[in-house]
Amino acid sequence: WDLAAGALLVREAGGKATDFTGKDWAPGDSNILVSNGTQTHEEVLKILWQK
Repeated sequence: WDLAAGALLVREAGGKATDFTGKDWAPGDSNILVSNGTQTHEEVLKILWQK
């Protein structure tokens, strides 16, 4: 729950808040990735999942 307010602020400002799989972040999720909502978000997700 500590991240809920921050995730809300990011989303209201037009950004993205997802878990590491790209699914919208929800309280209780174990990880979070936030960005300004540009293509960079998807690029970071791709980097996280490179093997």
